[in-house]
Amino acid sequence: VALQTTSLSTDSIIITSFQRAPFCCHEDLVTMPRPELVQVAQNINGRLPKALQIACGDDVEDADIRGAIEVL
Repeated sequence: VALQTTSLSTDSIIITSFQRAPFCCHEDLVTMPRPELVQVAQNINGRLPKALQIACGDDVEDADIRGAIEVL
């Protein structure tokens, strides 16, 4: 699985690859308890450039974490 993003600041394309999909599907994200959702976000963050990382702290709502994951 790979993500392709465009960096406007560097006028480049960034390819981020994962050894396996960090989650199954939208339904999986919707039903996922918060600890698992945060773990998915942290796993994704471990592969993303800092500017693209997903906020997943205690002050971030589950829906916002899900939304950020789905945008990717």
